[in-house]
Amino acid sequence: MQINDTHLVFLRDKIKDIRVALFKSEINSELSLPNNVVETIHTDNEGNIFFFTSCNGNYAAQINLPFYAYLDYHKKGTDTRLKISGKAVIVNEEKNAADPEIEERGIASRSVVLVKMKIMQAEFSGEPVEENTWTRKIKSTFNHLFFPSSEQQYIFN
Repeated sequence: MQINDTHLVFLRDKIKDIRVALFKSEINSELSLPNNVVETIHTDNEGNIFFFTSCNGNYAAQINLPFYAYLDYHKKGTDTRLKISGKAVIVNEEKNAADPEIEERGIASRSVVLVKMKIMQAEFSGEPVEENTWTRKIKSTFNHLFFPSSEQQYIFN
C-alpha cells in the first residue's frame, strides 16, 4: 500500500535534508542494540526508514522480533529537530538484495545490521514551514498597522 500523504512527504523531505540521527532502541533483552549515530539510507512511500546500525557480535540473528525504537534528527547549526518513533525490525540479507539502493550502500560486516523502522509518531520543531506569500503580506500589513515599531508608537489615554 502506497501512501500519498502531505505529512509523509514533509517527513521524507526533512529526513533527506538532515540524514543523520541518534538511534535508540528499546529491547528488553541483554542483546540490545547500542545507542549510536546512524545515517538514513532510504525512506519509502509506506513510511519505513532504512539505516545501518552496529550490533556487537552475532546477536542480530537472535533479535528476530519487532522492537520499539527512536530516531532523533538534529540539523547542526539550526534549531531544526525531528523526533521519530516506531516499530523496527532487523532486515536479513535475503530481503536486502531486493532493493538496489540499500544493497549499494551495504557493509559486509557481522557487526553492522540493516534496520527497517516504520514511522508511528513524529515531532518536528525548528524552522517554520514556508508560508504562502499572500498570507505573509497580510500578516505583515496587520502587524504594521496594529503593532507599530518603537519609533511610531501611539499612546492612548
